[in-house]
Amino acid sequence: MYRVLLYLVAGWSGFYVMALELLGGRLLAPYFGSSIYVWGAIITVFMLALSFGYLLGGHWSRHQPSVARLSFLLWAAAAAATPIMLFGDALLDAMSARLSDPRAGSLCAALLLFMVPTVISGMVSPYAVRLLVADRSSAGLDAGRLYFVSTFGSAAGTLLTSFYLVLYFEVNQILWAMLAVSMAIGALGLWRRPAPVAALLALAFLCAPPDSHAEGSQTVGALRLVHTERSLYRQVLVYEGDGSRCLCFTRQCSIGRQSCIDLAQPDQLVFMYTRMMLGALLLNPEPQDVLIIGLGGGSLPHALAQLLPQVQIDLVEIDPAVVRVAADYFSFHATERMHVYTEDGRSFVRRTARGPRRYDLIMLDAYDHQYIPEHMLTEEFLREVRSLLRPGAVLAANTFSNSRLYDNESVTYARVFGEFFNLRRGNRVILARLGGLPAAATLSANAAHLAPAFRPLGVAPAELLELYSRRVDWNTKARVLTDQYAPANLLNAAP
Repeated sequence: MYRVLLYLVAGWSGFYVMALELLGGRLLAPYFGSSIYVWGAIITVFMLALSFGYLLGGHWSRHQPSVARLSFLLWAAAAAATPIMLFGDALLDAMSARLSDPRAGSLCAALLLFMVPTVISGMVSPYAVRLLVADRSSAGLDAGRLYFVSTFGSAAGTLLTSFYLVLYFEVNQILWAMLAVSMAIGALGLWRRPAPVAALLALAFLCAPPDSHAEGSQTVGALRLVHTERSLYRQVLVYEGDGSRCLCFTRQCSIGRQSCIDLAQPDQLVFMYTRMMLGALLLNPEPQDVLIIGLGGGSLPHALAQLLPQVQIDLVEIDPAVVRVAADYFSFHATERMHVYTEDGRSFVRRTARGPRRYDLIMLDAYDHQYIPEHMLTEEFLREVRSLLRPGAVLAANTFSNSRLYDNESVTYARVFGEFFNLRRGNRVILARLGGLPAAATLSANAAHLAPAFRPLGVAPAELLELYSRRVDWNTKARVLTDQYAPANLLNAAP
């Protein structure tokens, strides 16, 4: 049983490190985004920490090694992670306020939050090897078995955390549970009672598997690939076929099209959701300052610039490749009244909220290859967006009309903005207004006023008016999405 305990400690240490690394990405995303820079910073810190941990663990194992000291390492690693739960948000908020560069900010934050617990966790395996090796002839075999168990634990931590735990629990709940398991296994090492191990682990990890059914992907007919490039965030592809040109983030647009233009009538809006987004003008027909998060092919800013030549537009797009492709293949060109910011949308919102800039209309249209980034779905993010709106200003958000997060998204928007219009045709567009929604007569008057300007864009205001619904068609008791709980991966399954 002595050897079983050593293997258990090594396996759990591997699990702990990988779970902490994945959760670290969730913690940093609301402050620095989820780009390759952020993940690069996290991975770098963990690799450095493990390398130092291996070195220190090997040295420490030379001085009176014991199971009790090995157990102390588990306790120390758990204790070192406690500040993440207690002070993590405050620290990350302060770091993001002082370091706007996501590379420097995420690297410094990862160093402060994760370096110490990961160094201590890295000490476990070499120390356990020293306790396991009875004689030199079996040293290689014993070390190989232990590192097998440790690496297997790392794989289990990666799989369970990413596939299951984050879907049902908040980040801090998972971290507290991991701390409790570390303390329990450490206590077993001190008391040498490995018998309850199976029960403890079952209690810590028991989680009902999700009811997952693959969501039907949007397929596109015969397409010709015009352009492809890999950016820092994704594969960016441009296809042509059936008289249109489309921007996609997957081959053959297998998970939908991000943007399309009609090659014969490039000014007309192809997608219904873009027409519904322009329906925000029926709530406020003369915005002076507009913020759009998510560029795609540039259809929305192009349409707004045509409708409102005097409007000032701030455009936020995280991916420089998308900006280039929009200019090269979709005729998007920033004007003197249009400013493009290449950064994470939430980081831009947080930074702008600290200054005087405010908007009359904000449009949320940020998507990755599957759905809205998780850190831009939460109550905290929406409150940050709300803080940028002037009195009477309008929010328009493009979401899915059919997903397992529909109820959660709806209650989250309702908590932040109160009653909103719910437009559903293909996608779902949420329209909210500070100060309350306008009456039907006001909408009709604005629609009649805008009809001539909308016509060249292929938008029929009368058709849009039929979609403006105040009906609550969601479960009002659904869980609100927060920075701690935003399981967007559930979108992979249909309701």
